[in-house]
Amino acid sequence: MKNHPLQYLAAVAVALLITQPAAAQTDRVKTTSGVKTGTVTQVGPLGVTVERSGRETPISVAAIRTIQFGDEPSELTKARVNALSGAYAKALESLAQVDAASLKRDEVKQEVEFYTAYCRAKQALVGEGSVSSAGSELNNFVKNNRQSFHFLEANELLGDMLVALGRSDDAVKRYEVLARSRLPAFKIRSAVLVGKTLQAAGQHDEAIQRFSQAEAMAGDSDDDKPQLLAAQLGRAVSLGATGKVDEGVELVRSVIAEADPEEQQLHADAYNALGGCYLLADRTKEALFAYLHVDLLYDSDPAAHAEALYHLGQLWEAIGQSSKALDARKTLKAEYASSKWANR
Repeated sequence: MKNHPLQYLAAVAVALLITQPAAAQTDRVKTTSGVKTGTVTQVGPLGVTVERSGRETPISVAAIRTIQFGDEPSELTKARVNALSGAYAKALESLAQVDAASLKRDEVKQEVEFYTAYCRAKQALVGEGSVSSAGSELNNFVKNNRQSFHFLEANELLGDMLVALGRSDDAVKRYEVLARSRLPAFKIRSAVLVGKTLQAAGQHDEAIQRFSQAEAMAGDSDDDKPQLLAAQLGRAVSLGATGKVDEGVELVRSVIAEADPEEQQLHADAYNALGGCYLLADRTKEALFAYLHVDLLYDSDPAAHAEALYHLGQLWEAIGQSSKALDARKTLKAEYASSKWANR
């Protein structure tokens, strides 16, 4: 069937937008509340400054989702999209095609370095590659780019890798870098991360205290809200683990209702937490539906998706759906063969 003329024109317009460099000198800072365009004139670990028509606007790193630099190569743009959607291998393929010698702005060079280290770290955390090697690369980025707006994010990821290596005390030190940033949202985030570390060690009462501290610190700002919800979610998981399942379920459901639709990872974590609470209460069908949400709607985070698939393999079997159980296990083995969930 032939394309409608309007469809053809739309396709041409999209192609031109992708390939035309003319308007590419405008930097785009995507924030929690919209998009700011102009020229990024200052960059630091606490945020950036955008200049437009002679007016400068400071933007806190807590509000930044992504920055697309006007003169960045298209390979970096593609890589960023893939990295943030969990397609780490594709992102690395695009990054490998970037001509480093052609990059003029330090900020663009940092983007390439950060997303390369970020993707390798994320892959290592799901069993694809060495955690030690990826951690070393990420640590080098942190040491060499202390003025990057990715500095705090990179420290958090380093903490995650230290947890994976069983070095919880060192992980806490990395998470505490966020608290020293003076940014309220990152102080809350630090408490949440320390709470998760305690949670992973089975210290649920102590974890609940940390999550409660994080909630108490949160204000009404848009920057604080994602961290407040993460703290509530962490507390819900530990409440379920200490026998207060109904309270945990209620809290998770409130997080799901309040979370921004764009917070894909938060939604994935929330539905996994909901499934976990239902499992503790032997509510098989409710647990199944919770994990299905992750599989069908929030599968962009490999770690969360692998966890959901593992439980779906068991839950489908429990209700007599052996073929669906087999499908879940096959998907888990095919997509996340090196993950801890595939090897259980």
